[in-house]
Amino acid sequence: MLKRLFGVLGYVPASSLRIVPEDAQQPAVERPALHRLSIREFDYGRASADAQCHWHSDGEDFHYALGRDDWVPLAVAGFCLTSSRQCLAWLDESLRLRTGVSQDVIDGWRRANQPVLQAYGSRLDQRVSFPSRQQDTGIAEMDTVPFIAVTEMAELFALAWQRAHLNSPFVFLGNSTPYVALGGHHVLRAVRDANEYALERTLEWLALWLEARGLTVDRRRHVVHMPGYQALYYRGSAEMWD
Repeated sequence: MLKRLFGVLGYVPASSLRIVPEDAQQPAVERPALHRLSIREFDYGRASADAQCHWHSDGEDFHYALGRDDWVPLAVAGFCLTSSRQCLAWLDESLRLRTGVSQDVIDGWRRANQPVLQAYGSRLDQRVSFPSRQQDTGIAEMDTVPFIAVTEMAELFALAWQRAHLNSPFVFLGNSTPYVALGGHHVLRAVRDANEYALERTLEWLALWLEARGLTVDRRRHVVHMPGYQALYYRGSAEMWD
């Protein structure tokens, strides 16, 4: 009744202000995963690399990349050899301390790479491709390292890494003169040097162990070829290094 009355008076219902019909399916905009948000900002041409990550600075921020797509940092490969929760916790801690990356970014990166990295060392041990013990090279390490078990390689690496990167629970606003003198004592310097050298050798063993099982290791860039791996990209403030 009211519609007929309004029609006589010249009223016309307003059309919808929507350009697209309400029932139309809107395509979802896919946002990049948290560990890929800074991928466009990273420049490998300017980056330096070690066993943990690639990095460079733009003057204001530091940019980090955990390897490259399909190429895993050697240290990450070492921590992920087995399913040890302690090794994974040490990996997370080392990444947070080095880059300042948040745990939710690390968790997303780990989920994305689970098919590639989760306890991959056990799969490698099932398809050993190194020569027999009778084919000695004459170099003790090369004749020994390929034959140790995955859990043994994982332990050697993880403990060497932790000793070389031990994080002190103490924070000082300033060190006293006596502390500085003792901290530079030759005994403590010898311990630090020994731990750094042990890690350097252990990384060489890890690379040899992986190569003996058919993986390609780029020793110059400190990465291991693992197809399907997704690198993590992160931008952190340079203030943390002041």
